[in-house]
Amino acid sequence: MKTTITTIICLFFLTPYVSAGNEPTPFNINDYAWLSGRWTGDGFGGTSEEIWSPPSADGTMMGVYRHHNADGSLNFYEFMVLDKTGLRLKHFTPELVGWETKENYLTFEMITFSKDKIELKGLVFERKSDNQMDIKLRLKRGDSVETEVFQMKKSE
Repeated sequence: MKTTITTIICLFFLTPYVSAGNEPTPFNINDYAWLSGRWTGDGFGGTSEEIWSPPSADGTMMGVYRHHNADGSLNFYEFMVLDKTGLRLKHFTPELVGWETKENYLTFEMITFSKDKIELKGLVFERKSDNQMDIKLRLKRGDSVETEVFQMKKSE
């Protein structure tokens, strides 16, 4: 019984990576060129801004994020790198003091991907249209886990 349940669980989690020919679908950073550009929206009770560079030949995309409180004051920055393994990021105060230690950063491991969605452990980017996307961030607040949804619009 344990073997059957383990097999079913493995098939469930591997299904997004398998094509009709049973070959893993390779991650191609160029499939996410739609993420490139400047995005603005809500989140954390204020205003969010995220800017992504076009895909690079090394298989990565670089992004920056900043959050302003409802009163307009700057709250924090993030520097991000997206690749086939997932997303790595560091936070900074408005004075550019790192939240994480010099050597450390946060990671969101890749779970699944499709042409309009990147699902990472704790974070999802989902394209709704050419100029709209939702970012869903799971975070622990006290004893509960909540999902913060950022509704972002692309500005040209």
